[in-house]
Amino acid sequence: MGRGTFRSQNKVGETFSFQTDSSSGTTFDPIVTFLPGISDRASWDLGEGGGYVADSSLSYTYPDTGTTKTVTLRTNKLSNLRNLFLDSDNLVGHLDMSGWDNLGNKFIINANPELTGITHTTSTQNWFQYYVQSCNLTGNHDMSMFPGLGGYFYIQGNPLLTGITHTASTEVFSQYYANSCGLTGNHDMSMLPGLGGIFYIQSNTNLSSITHTISTEVFTQYIAYSCGLTGNHDMSMLPGLGGFFWIYSNSALTGITHTASTEVFSDYRANSCGLTGNHDMSMLPGLGGFFRIRDNSGLTGITHTASTETFSFYQANNCGLTGNHDMSMLPGLGGVFYIHSNTNLTSITHTASTEVFSFYSANSCGLTGNHDMSMLPGLGGVFYIYSNPLLTSITHTASTEVFTQYQANSCNLGISHDVSMLTGLGGSFHIFDNTLLRTITFPLTSQTFKNRTNGYENYAFSLNNNDLNYCSFLPLSGATLDVNYAQGANIDLSDNGMLVSEVNHYLVDFDNLSTNLNPSGWSGVTLDISGSNAAPDSSSGGFDGIAALSSLTGGTNNWTITTS
Repeated sequence: MGRGTFRSQNKVGETFSFQTDSSSGTTFDPIVTFLPGISDRASWDLGEGGGYVADSSLSYTYPDTGTTKTVTLRTNKLSNLRNLFLDSDNLVGHLDMSGWDNLGNKFIINANPELTGITHTTSTQNWFQYYVQSCNLTGNHDMSMFPGLGGYFYIQGNPLLTGITHTASTEVFSQYYANSCGLTGNHDMSMLPGLGGIFYIQSNTNLSSITHTISTEVFTQYIAYSCGLTGNHDMSMLPGLGGFFWIYSNSALTGITHTASTEVFSDYRANSCGLTGNHDMSMLPGLGGFFRIRDNSGLTGITHTASTETFSFYQANNCGLTGNHDMSMLPGLGGVFYIHSNTNLTSITHTASTEVFSFYSANSCGLTGNHDMSMLPGLGGVFYIYSNPLLTSITHTASTEVFTQYQANSCNLGISHDVSMLTGLGGSFHIFDNTLLRTITFPLTSQTFKNRTNGYENYAFSLNNNDLNYCSFLPLSGATLDVNYAQGANIDLSDNGMLVSEVNHYLVDFDNLSTNLNPSGWSGVTLDISGSNAAPDSSSGGFDGIAALSSLTGGTNNWTITTS
C-alpha cells in the first residue's frame, strides 16, 4: 500500500475529509497532485483505524461491503494542492473543497452516483478539465469562484442538478457538457466569451432559455435538443457556429436568430419545434449535409443563401410552407428530399444539380401548374408527388438513375405525361386519379416492375381512374414484371373510359410483349382493364381483342385478365 502505514500522532498539517462506501467489489483509487514546483507530501487515513498511508495516489480494495467510511487526506497545506481525482470512488454525500484555494487544471469526480453536492472556494488557477458527470448533484452548482474556468467542462448526467452559476472567464472552452440534467429556467452563459468547440446541453426538459455573449470561437457541435426552450433562441452573437447544430424537439421554441457565419454546417436540425413565420438562414453560406426542419406547423418559409455544399438530406415536411419555396441557390441538393405535407406550398424552384436523388417527396402539398425538374438529371429512387390537386404537369430531364417508386396520382395532370427520358424507371408506377390524363409516354427500360403491396394503389402499374386512351407499353419490352414476387405484378387500367378500339389495341400489344418480344418478362401478369372501359371485340380499330385475350390467358402466356 504505497510507502506503508504509519501511526504517528503528529497533527502538523491540514486535512481534507470525505465519505465513501467503496467495498470489496470495487477499487478505491484517489489521486492528488501539487502545484508545479511545490515539494510536499500527502497521506491518507482510509477510515479503518489503521493510521495513515503516505502517498499521493492509492489503489485499495476495502474488505467490507456497504459501510460508509470517512477518508481523511493530510498534507502540509491544502493550498499546495492543485488536482484531485476521485473517479468512480463511491463518494457519499457532500464534498467540501473549501480549503482548496488553488484547485485547478484537473478535477475528475465522475461516476459517483451518491455524491449530492460540492462546495468550492475561490481559485485563480486555469482549468483544463472539470469533470463531475454521472453523479447525483442536487440543486444549484456554484462555480462563481473560478475565473479561470475553460477547457473541458463535463457535468452531464446529474438529473437533480437544476442550475450552474458561472463567473466571468476569458478562457476558451473546447467542450462544455451539461446535458441530461435537470437544469431549470435560464442557463446564463453571458460571462463566457470563450465558449466554442462542442456544446451539449440537450435533454434538460425544464430549461427554457440559454443566454450567450459574443464569442468568436468556432463551434463544431451545438446540441440543445429535447429541452424546454421557449420563444426565440438568440444565436446572433456566435459567428463561428457550424458543424452539428441540433435544437430539435423544443415544442415552445418559436424562432432562432443567426448571424453571419462562414463555417460549414454538416448537420442542422430544428425539427419538431414551434417555429413560426419565416426561418432566415440567408447568413449561412456553408449550409449542407443533413438539414431537417420538419414538423413545425407554423413555419411559413425558409430563406436560404447561395451554398455550394452538398446536401444528402433535406427535410422540411409537415410544416406550413406557403407560396414558393426557393432552392435556386442550392446546386448541391440531392440525396433525400422531403417537403411533403405543406398544403399551402404552391411551387418549388430548383437549380441545376448533378447530385443523385434517392428519395424526392413533394406529395400532399398545393403545387400548382407545372413542376419543373428539368435541371435534376440525378433523379431516381422513390419519387412522390401525389395528392397535389392543382398540379397540371411535371417536366423531367434525362436520368439513368433507377426508380423504385414513381407516384403522381391524385393530381390534375393534363392530357399527356412524358417519362420517356427516365430510362431507369422500374419498381412501381402509380399515376391514377388524374381525370384529364389521356396518354403516358414510357421510356425504353430494362428494369423490373412489381407490386408494392396487394392493392390497386400499389400495383406495378396503377393507371386507373384517368381518361387514358391508348398508351404504348411496347417501349417497356425490355422490362420484367416480377410475377413471382410475393405480392405479384399487376397492371390496373380500369375505369379510364376507353373505347373498344383502345381496349383491343392494349390487348394486342400485351400479347405481342408476352408472346414475341419478351415472354420471360411478360408472362403470368394480372391485368384489370374493366370498369368504365368498353369490352373488347374482334375488329374495332383494326385489332382483334378477342383473339389477343384468348392468347394472353392461354397456358403459354398465363395472364389473368378482367375486362368489362
